[in-house]
Amino acid sequence: MRRKAQGAIEYLFMVAAALIIVALVLKYLRTSAKATGQMISKAQKTLNSKLSSELDSALNA
Repeated sequence: MRRKAQGAIEYLFMVAAALIIVALVLKYLRTSAKATGQMISKAQKTLNSKLSSELDSALNA
């Protein structure tokens, strides 16, 4: 009986460890995606402003 209890506890610890690892990976991915989104937004604003200035100069020439 004691062996079964030990096996069950070890199984629960492995499941808990796997859940912790999954949570850490999800946190990393969320942080990485947020940073990537901010970089894309900044690049898009820069491109829009450059494109706008080029179009204005082309139309006024």
